[in-house]
Amino acid sequence: MTGQASPRNWVWPSKSLGLAAAAGLLSLAACATPVPEPTPVVTAPPPVIGAPPSPAVLPVEIAELGYTPEHMRELDVTRVAILLPFSANARGARVEAENILNAAELALFERAGDGVLLLPKDTGGTPAGARAAAEAALADGADVILGPLFSGAVAAAGAVAAEDGIPLIAFSTDATVAGDGVFLLSFPPDEEVRRVTEYALSQGATRFAFAGPASAYGQVAYMAYANVITDALGEDPLPELALVEQPLPEDAEAGTEPEFEEREFATGLVAEAFYDGGISAMTEAAARLVSVGIEMLDPAQAAEMTGASWQPSPASAFQVLLLPEGGDRLRMLAPVMLYEDIDPLLVKFVGTGLWRNDDLAREPALAHGWFAGPEPDARARFEAVYQDVFNEEPSRLAGLGYDAASLAALMAVDADGISAARLSDPEGFLGVDGLFRFRPDGTIERGLAVYTVRGGGFRVLDPAPEAFDLMVEPDDIEPDPAS
Repeated sequence: MTGQASPRNWVWPSKSLGLAAAAGLLSLAACATPVPEPTPVVTAPPPVIGAPPSPAVLPVEIAELGYTPEHMRELDVTRVAILLPFSANARGARVEAENILNAAELALFERAGDGVLLLPKDTGGTPAGARAAAEAALADGADVILGPLFSGAVAAAGAVAAEDGIPLIAFSTDATVAGDGVFLLSFPPDEEVRRVTEYALSQGATRFAFAGPASAYGQVAYMAYANVITDALGEDPLPELALVEQPLPEDAEAGTEPEFEEREFATGLVAEAFYDGGISAMTEAAARLVSVGIEMLDPAQAAEMTGASWQPSPASAFQVLLLPEGGDRLRMLAPVMLYEDIDPLLVKFVGTGLWRNDDLAREPALAHGWFAGPEPDARARFEAVYQDVFNEEPSRLAGLGYDAASLAALMAVDADGISAARLSDPEGFLGVDGLFRFRPDGTIERGLAVYTVRGGGFRVLDPAPEAFDLMVEPDDIEPDPAS
């Protein structure tokens, strides 16, 4: 049995964070000398936080009803285990684990009462390590498990938790490991694809194309894209008739009226092209898309149009193109589409949260493109509090640790306690990255905003919803800014 990680214990009064929900003492795994009480963060530097949990295995005392530190013997204890790859071979995984743990601790300081006990467990970044960590957590009497991070580890830990009926809130995007008490608190690409595709449909688009990598991520994005389009337009969408302007002959006299030809266009997902490689493979994929037909603009027409005023063109074989890439690969892919005469003035380029990168905001080929992501305001509040406390910026996934621990604290004071039924509440929750809720199958549904790439930055084009389609308000678990 894997023992618990080395503990960190200290006392923070609620006013030190300017957060009314914080109260009393939070203990992490076992007793140790408390860090002296810091002065409020508004007038002093952030307090020094102890060393990260050590990957070393330490013996722990196991009480009949679970591990309980001496100073908590008289309390009604809720034990929250968190399984993370503190000793993984990859440095990035270790850093991410520390960020997520920091955020979880912050959430419990804000929201938990005296009787919440956090039990960090090291998975080592492997399924076997995750299984052992989950077994150790259950031996310590865990009421809920947060993590692990990777899908293989989630599957292993989830199987252990299911044997005892303990809910597990994991951070993987792999939907195949959800269910049977496993809830995925993450940023799955299919949610981002769903949101931006639904927005394109709301703007009148009926013809869609896809160009993406032949990877697991590309396949997930493609299936989500296809499903949303099919749900909206039907399995066999009806073809559309459109009047297509015919080019004038070169010797046409000034003022000659153009002629129009009625043409039939297929609707739905009309073209897809996967690639496995770099620019050469991307160029071949673009050429396959072009083979279904493209609309060409003459310079005079192009001069009168902007990407900001895009409307679905009746004469385009496809009106929306999903490019589920990010970073340098997206900076290669988008210009390739232009090179093959796929014009973003006519075809709206859309993507996933991978587009949210400051370098990509300056890529001309992506100007006025759309993608979906969390509403920025709640995230900004979390980052401000985290920065004040830990004197560093949180990672992208740190907010997942905050939200998961907030959920545990919220359920700890519920009359019904911690349960899968409470996690499946259709009202949902307001967290660090906005509105979310878990579906009955354990996957997550997020309320996302639609962004556009404009002026070297990102602007909200369509705000995230404030509530799901219910006559109730979601539980608010986002942080308050430090006062």
